[in-house]
Amino acid sequence: MSRHLIVTVILATTMLVGCGREEPKSTPQTKAAASRSAVEDAAAKAAIDTKKAADAKIAADTKTATAVKVAADRAAADTKSAADAKIAADLKAAEVAKADADQAAADAKAALDQKTAADVKAAAEVKAASDQATAEANSLLTQVQQYIKDNKYELAEQTLDKLDGMKGSLPVSLQNQIETARTALKAKQVAGILPK
Repeated sequence: MSRHLIVTVILATTMLVGCGREEPKSTPQTKAAASRSAVEDAAAKAAIDTKKAADAKIAADTKTATAVKVAADRAAADTKSAADAKIAADLKAAEVAKADADQAAADAKAALDQKTAADVKAAAEVKAASDQATAEANSLLTQVQQYIKDNKYELAEQTLDKLDGMKGSLPVSLQNQIETARTALKAKQVAGILPK
């Protein structure tokens, strides 16, 4: 309780002392000084506010410039990435097209080689067949000539008929020999019919 009492006494004493002080009288000089001081304080405050505003503008401009640069850098990086991706896609497409063209060329060559081999084989078979037909025709022609000498006209006629059936696969020289043999057979037949 004594603490409360002490605080009350101190407060009362302070109030009494403050009430006894005289307020200084304001003079025109003090008013002018106070006015100057107020103007100076206002000017100082205005200068501080102007500097703060300028600093804030510089900070905002710097932040904006940084944001613009970051956005420009990001756009440039995106553009480069897109260009790189297009180049990579074009290269891949070119590789695929080249591989397809190479495969088509290889397929065409294989087909041509296969056709050439088939043509060579067919030509060899045709030649073999032609050689066989020629050999057979020569053998039959020899028989015809023997039959004509032996006066076996009917066998000679049958053999010539067989040779006529083969004419299409025989060389022209053999075809001419067949015709010559037929003429000889007819001449021999006519000579055999005529009286001596």
